[in-house]
Amino acid sequence: MTRLPIFPLILRCAAIVASGCVVAIFVNLARPDGLPLLLGRVPCPGVPVAWWTRLEHVDPAQAYALWQQRTALFVDARPHEDYIFNHLPGALEMPYRDFSRAHREFADLLEGASLIIIYDAGERPCAEAVRVTKRLFGSRIALLRGGYPAWESAGYPVKGGHDRGEVGKTP
Repeated sequence: MTRLPIFPLILRCAAIVASGCVVAIFVNLARPDGLPLLLGRVPCPGVPVAWWTRLEHVDPAQAYALWQQRTALFVDARPHEDYIFNHLPGALEMPYRDFSRAHREFADLLEGASLIIIYDAGERPCAEAVRVTKRLFGSRIALLRGGYPAWESAGYPVKGGHDRGEVGKTP
């Protein structure tokens, strides 16, 4: 058996590890749900800078004006239990964990919408909303800054309960 000198062996191992890291970085950058490589630049943990900067953001006052004019479709990305407790009147219930069912149910409304505003619980900025946003690519989408808590604290209308006849209709 031939023994290689230790330095060339270490050099080969380092080259293999470095090439693996380079491949991993490019794969991570290509995925919409990749980890952020530049910490502190995106207020939403786990969202790549490229995704965050492409998203449109609206504050509660802008969203309220669009809600009053009925020119936007609102999507609640929070869990089902939160939606039942309170939600924006007319908002579609599309929790991330049950997205496929909700998307099938509301496909016609989503395709016909000129603007979709997605909101979440606002605790970890945009966690649920961005996940739903990624699944609705191709539409004009905006995130509500601060999510549902920002809407509610601004004193805008909310609705409790789960009235299936109400879900999917504009306000």
